[in-house]
Amino acid sequence: MRGVASAICVLMLLTAAISAQQPRTSAPAKLPPLSYTCAHHPDVLEDKPGVCPLCKLALVPVRLDSSWMCPVHTTVIETERGTCRLCRRQLVPVTVSLTWSCRGDNAEHLEPGLCSDGSPRIGQRALRPHGNHNPRHGGQFFMAPDSWHHIEGAYPTARSFRLYVYDDYGRPLPADKLKDVEARVVTKETFDPATRKTTELSAFPLRVARNRAYLEARVDTATLPAEMTAKVRFASDTDEHRFDFTFDALTKEPAAPASVPQAAKASPATAPAAVSSAPAAPAASQPAAGVDMPATMAGIVGELQRKNTEVRDLIARGDFAAVWVPAFAAKDLAISLEPHLAHLAVNKRDLGEPALARVVRGAWLLDAAGDVGNRQQIEAAYSTFSAGVADVVAAFQ
Repeated sequence: MRGVASAICVLMLLTAAISAQQPRTSAPAKLPPLSYTCAHHPDVLEDKPGVCPLCKLALVPVRLDSSWMCPVHTTVIETERGTCRLCRRQLVPVTVSLTWSCRGDNAEHLEPGLCSDGSPRIGQRALRPHGNHNPRHGGQFFMAPDSWHHIEGAYPTARSFRLYVYDDYGRPLPADKLKDVEARVVTKETFDPATRKTTELSAFPLRVARNRAYLEARVDTATLPAEMTAKVRFASDTDEHRFDFTFDALTKEPAAPASVPQAAKASPATAPAAVSSAPAAPAASQPAAGVDMPATMAGIVGELQRKNTEVRDLIARGDFAAVWVPAFAAKDLAISLEPHLAHLAVNKRDLGEPALARVVRGAWLLDAAGDVGNRQQIEAAYSTFSAGVADVVAAFQ
């Protein structure tokens, strides 16, 4: 009996290890709508066919959905939040593309259906470029304006700033590429609005830490909240990019789970070096999107004002990565007000119609500026957004 039990145990472990390497996929109850993206610039997303504004190539259709992924075992992609079945880490929210295929056929389809042999197509969820904006080290995560690199700034101890650099899938930059990065962290500077010139008063070079996959600098800032700016050139022949950080507290490395299941230890997909650097996404930076739409015009206007306040407060405390949530909720509120324009007096309608357009445009600007973490861009976008909100309130009240 002992031999039979051992054989069953080994079989269970092998089955778990093999299945753990396969992403669990299923078609959502209602398929997400088709979007159109550029094959070379995946950050370009439109709701109808056209050409890429950057390279002029024809946009291609894609079906996007939200999923939950293990920060270490990236083949583990689930449809609901929870823990990784391999390492028990908290899954993080990501954006994936949905496709369906048939066994023995490399063709990908954007719809579920039947294969030539009558079997159902197999659903697949694949991480999309720019689909993983989760910090790994408890810091603040931004996308670079070059639409490829991503960075995370961390403040683990007083006077110590760290910069982690990732690719478009959120993977750490290889050591040979990390050495090409030229960067410094600025803790004091002045900006002259008349000349639009910035003068740095206190700056420190960021250098690759010995035997570590990040750049680090010893800074003069010791009090909280700590404001600092990383200025980064990813190669000597590329443009310099600015990333603004505000740390209300010291950042903390996410704790690893106390134990790892035996199936995970048996799986060849488990990489010990990657285990120590896998966090859960901070809840404050990953709020749920959407808004409960009020039933009345006055209720919509009141909710729009509240979302404007949320955006303002997030910018004030430097939580740029979360700005898109209330901004997009405000966008949806503004769109819902469009049918009510017909009920306004002519002078109010002339004020309200362009104001709604400014709110929608301001929301997209805030989303783009929040991704790159540039305070000047975010404040300029908020100026457009808040002015639109003020005019909407004046028109509809």
